[in-house]
Amino acid sequence: MFRRSFSFLILVLFLLPIVPLSNGQGNPAPGVNIDCESDPEMNVHPLYYEPVDLICTIENTSQFDETIEISNEFEGGNSVQIQGASDEYTVAGGETEQFTVTFSGDTKIPSTESFDFEIIATVTQWLIPGELPEMVQTNASVTGKLEIGTYGIVELLISDKSTRNMEPSDEVTINLQFTNRGNDQDRVEVRIKNQADLESLGFSFPMSSFVAEDLAIDATSPVREIVVRAPSDVSEKINTNIQFEAKSSNDPDAPVSEISIPLAVETSSSSGSFTGLSENSQDDFILYGAIGGGVILFFILVGIVTRSIKKKSVKTNEQDTDSAIEIDDKDGADEFDDLFDDLDDFDDLEASEDEFDDLLADFE
Repeated sequence: MFRRSFSFLILVLFLLPIVPLSNGQGNPAPGVNIDCESDPEMNVHPLYYEPVDLICTIENTSQFDETIEISNEFEGGNSVQIQGASDEYTVAGGETEQFTVTFSGDTKIPSTESFDFEIIATVTQWLIPGELPEMVQTNASVTGKLEIGTYGIVELLISDKSTRNMEPSDEVTINLQFTNRGNDQDRVEVRIKNQADLESLGFSFPMSSFVAEDLAIDATSPVREIVVRAPSDVSEKINTNIQFEAKSSNDPDAPVSEISIPLAVETSSSSGSFTGLSENSQDDFILYGAIGGGVILFFILVGIVTRSIKKKSVKTNEQDTDSAIEIDDKDGADEFDDLFDDLDDFDDLEASEDEFDDLLADFE
């Protein structure tokens, strides 16, 4: 009985080192697995750019500790760089380890570009307790692709932003252009942001209130036109503005580009009157009118005096027909005074109302 128990004990002690190898968790041979999240996408917008991270996990499929080396193959050139994919980890048997791979690069990279990568996990040492590390070469890898996110940036261009002064039913044409500053071909749209408000005031758009163009990266549209028609009946002067906005079709969240242009419409009753003039223009008009009126009045007075003098001269000549001509010894100064005395005496000049009317008739 004692011999049988002793033999059984010896057998158990002999088999004890072998039990973990056959019944323990994991593969007794060295091994590794690697897995990463879905392919990353990098935002290269000039205002919102940020590097993108990729989380990867390595697993030691052996029951003994392993030294696992991480390496990569990536051709990002000068545009994109990879970090965190070159390191070394010691992972216990059956355990996992996470690490982060970071991609960074330039802004404004076209969204049509993408960058393939491969991340490799290699077991370089197998650490069996009580034994020297064993140098091994077993590996696993994962492949993926770095995508470049699409973004939209639009620039609206209107060279003339001055106030459009209009009369009822007038039409003005506003010329505009727009540029695609995004990183992919884009359909750029320009609309009138406050169209409903303008239509409620009576404005209309005979051609269209909307234009669009398919543009390549950094391309600018040809000159486009939007025609604005003023209301036909305006009871009081309208001062408002027309608001244009341009936006990207590729990126609905992209900020729009806006330009506002003032509109001024005169009232229907003031059309063709002086109320359309500026204050300075009205003052100038009054001044010129006063000067013109004075000139006309001056010529009328000269005409009256001239006609009266001629009549007096004719009457005097008739009275002196039979008398001799007498030469007055008065000097030139006395004769000049006598002329002004004659001008002061309108009764002697005989400037009748009929003569005034005849003179006015001559100016018609």
